[in-house]
Amino acid sequence: MTPSESRVCPRPDSCCEAGGRVLGAISLPGVTRSAPEARAFVGRIARTCLTVAEDVQGDIDLCVSEMVANACEHTASGKGGRIGVVVAVKREVVRVTVVDDGGAAGKPHVAEAFGENGRGLLLVEALALDWGVDEARTGTAVWAEFPAALTRMPADPRCRGSEGCQVRAP
Repeated sequence: MTPSESRVCPRPDSCCEAGGRVLGAISLPGVTRSAPEARAFVGRIARTCLTVAEDVQGDIDLCVSEMVANACEHTASGKGGRIGVVVAVKREVVRVTVVDDGGAAGKPHVAEAFGENGRGLLLVEALALDWGVDEARTGTAVWAEFPAALTRMPADPRCRGSEGCQVRAP
C-alpha cells in the first residue's frame, strides 16, 4: 500500500472486514463541496458493481453527505485537510467509510434529540443497517452499512477497485 492509500484506507480491516472486498476509495479536499463528488463516486460504484434498491441508494446518498459534512465541519479535514471515502462489500452489505484528518474534540456521536448539533449522525443511525466509528492512523473513520448485493466482481473495469484500495485524487 502506498502512503496515499494508507491515508484513505488507514486500516483495511476497518474499511472492509475479513472476507469483504474494497471496491474503491477516493481522496477529496476537506470542504463541504466535496459531498456531491463523494456521493457521485459511491453512486458510480453502486450502479456498476452492486444491486442497490432505489430507496436505499437515496439513504446512502444522504448518509454520505452527512458523514462528509461532519468530517469537514468538526475535524482538521475542514482546515485545509482531506477526507477519504471507501466503499467495501461483504455478503449482502455495502459499507461506506469516511476517513477524516482527526483533531475533533471528541468521538463522533449521535446528539440528543433537541441538541444544536449531531443530527447528521442521527439520520445515519436511522437509515443505515449499522454504523460506527473506528480509530484511523491519522484521524477517525466513520462508517455506515446498507443492504446491497455484489453483481460484478471488483476486477470488472467498470468498478473503481480491485484487490485493495484504489485512490484517485482530483
